Amino acid sequence: MLYRREILSAAALLLPTISFASAEKPVQGVDYTVLATPVQTQNPQKIEVLTFFAYTCPHCYTYEKVLEPWVEKLPQDVQFRRVPVAWNDKYAHYSQAYYALEALNKIDPYHDILFNAVIKEGKEMPNLEAIADYLASQGLNKDEFLKAAKSFSAKTKADRAYKTWNAYHIDGTPTNAVNGKYITAPHMVGTREGAIEVMDFLIQKERDARAKK
Repeated sequence: MLYRREILSAAALLLPTISFASAEKPVQGVDYTVLATPVQTQNPQKIEVLTFFAYTCPHCYTYEKVLEPWVEKLPQDVQFRRVPVAWNDKYAHYSQAYYALEALNKIDPYHDILFNAVIKEGKEMPNLEAIADYLASQGLNKDEFLKAAKSFSAKTKADRAYKTWNAYHIDGTPTNAVNGKYITAPHMVGTREGAIEVMDFLIQKERDARAKK
């Protein structure tokens, strides 16, 4: 987990192959927590799932390998969103970069390409220009990217992302939120795969609650 729980997360994720039984029958207060104050979701007709991440977070990078195949198979009643986290202004340009890729409909493949550059290749990208130069070397139009990244829309979405992760009291990445009510994360469950299982459990929990209304 990045930054605020870096030591705890590193210890928790050193043994990713160990199986934790609690993922099969998630326990409140262990595998997930319930927010004292629910956060309003974007679309009340859908079960909203958020993943809070940072491009500078190595645990987020490895989590993506498990998360992406799961996202591709989500049913129609679930709405998934990634929320970039910037702990301070030094990393705010990464949030704008994410929303630029989203605006350009280039999340695939450039989200993974950017992650790979920062984490696996260890490239220093202190500003949008550096990100733009690298992505241009990978085939993305530099001018289009910079225009999108510096746009009012990208800045507004980055500000909204900041407010969102603060509303959820996120203090480390990667972390998941389900329907404005629940928080779970790989470091809570013990494995990345286990965190996915807990999200499935919480989604079904919300689905069952709606069916009873």
